[in-house]
Formats: sequence, structure tokens, C-alpha cells
Amino acid sequence: MPQRPGGVLFAPLDGFPRFGDISKVRVFSMALAAGLLVSQAALAQESAPAYGAGGEDFVIELGGGASVTPAYEGADDYTVQPKPFIALHYLSLPVLGSFGGGSDQGLSVGPSFRVVPERDDNDHKALTGLGDVDTAIELGGKVGYRRGSLEAFLAVRRGVTGHDGFVGEGGANVIANPLERLEVKAGPRFSFADSEYMQTYLGVTPAQSAASGLPAFNPDGGIKGLGLGAESRYQLSGNWTLVGEASYERLVGDAANSPIAQVGSKNQFSAALGLTYKFGLDLFD
Repeated sequence: MPQRPGGVLFAPLDGFPRFGDISKVRVFSMALAAGLLVSQAALAQESAPAYGAGGEDFVIELGGGASVTPAYEGADDYTVQPKPFIALHYLSLPVLGSFGGGSDQGLSVGPSFRVVPERDDNDHKALTGLGDVDTAIELGGKVGYRRGSLEAFLAVRRGVTGHDGFVGEGGANVIANPLERLEVKAGPRFSFADSEYMQTYLGVTPAQSAASGLPAFNPDGGIKGLGLGAESRYQLSGNWTLVGEASYERLVGDAANSPIAQVGSKNQFSAALGLTYKFGLDLFD
């Protein structure tokens, strides 16, 4: 799932209704349009306070909403899930100094985190015989650079549960502010993974082949997807923000050649809409 360079992390939860007979293009366009239209209709209130102005050592943005995502990587059916949003904006540590909270221009470095839900082969006919994949937690870091209305970012994570591979994404955005409190950004995206990750989610072992009828497939690592992403953020007040997101990824290379994607879809759409609240804590005084 895509992750924005400003630090919002996406962790979809499993177990919610799935639907397969749906227009992916319609999901993509309607969800993005809804996020933008609802954002523009919100009432503007007071502006956000400066980080640390009230003595805070820790400023975080938390929220939730709903998302529409592929049921699994390479799937052609989709699931509606709750979506939490988490963004660390500022941290001041004794001796070590402060991180974040300054200008959004220039270089930025931060953590990267993602949860990939469990994949159960009993939930999808196309996965029968492939076995289950446990819920994965991925931890890593990201770096971004912004100059004016342009930004670029790169995130890399390693699986600590569910898989042992490395995976990440990068991209660039053009940023616009059509309204005083509305920020919209959009641009190209790419994703990549090593062979460990690819084998877990897109590979087919000889034993799985015998059980599923799919041909055995041992994918290499590399670029696994190319696409586009967009995000809108409307600041309702100094603390509340409405967020809309949408993305499209076309699986490429060995990801596209995977038997799982061949019986599913190489086209992967996702969209989300949520509300976040930003607050600070005084941790060390």
C-alpha cells in the first residue's frame, strides 16, 4: 500500500466484506473525488499552532477512516476495511535534540511502518492450495526532499513478521493549494521488493503448484509496480484534518508474470478517506 512522505502510515485491517464484481476505475475516481469534494465543503477554523509552542516534546497525528484495497497482492477483487492514520510530526529528546517541526522544505528523514493483513487461501478460490500467509509487520525508514511545490520520497522496510524480505516504494509529487486550507498532491509512483517478499506473496512453490494447479514460479526481486498516486488534505481546524487518498499500480516484471496475478489482476487500485486529530504531549518536563 502506498505511503505518503509526510509520515502518514497505512495499516489495513482484515475481516471486512469483500466484493469482486466492481469497476476498479470507478472506485478509484469516485473515492478521490469524494475526498476532494468533502474537503472543499468543510468549514475553516483557527490555524494550527507551531510545533513545541506550548512546551510539547511530542506531536502526533492520529485518525481513522475507511479504505478500498485489493483483497491481496495481485487480486482482482476488493475489500472494504477500516483504515487508521498515524503521523509523527515532532519529537524533542533530551541531549539528542529535536526532530521535525521545522520547515517542510528541504530534506526530511523519518520512520516507515506497514501492516499487511493475513492472506487466507480459504477466502479466495484463486488461492486454493497456496496455503496461508501470516499478518506481516514491516519496519523501516524513509527519506524525502521538497523544493517549492515539488517533492520526492523513498521508503524501505523489512518484514519482522509474516515475511523476511525488503519492500518499499518511491515517487514524486506536484503540490498545489487551490484553497487556503486545502493541499492536493499527485504524481508517479513505483514499488520494489526483494526475492523473499516476492516469493511470499507472488511465488508458487512446487508443493503449492501440486496443490493448487498453478505453475511453479520463483520470482526475482526488483521493481514490482508502476503507477500514480494522489492525496488531498483539508485542515478543518488547528487540530482536525480531512484526508483523501487514491492510487493505481500496474504490476510489472516478475510480479506481473506471477500465476497469482495472471489469474487475478495486474491492475491494483486503492482509495481511502479519513479524519485525523493532531495533538502534543509534554513527555520530559
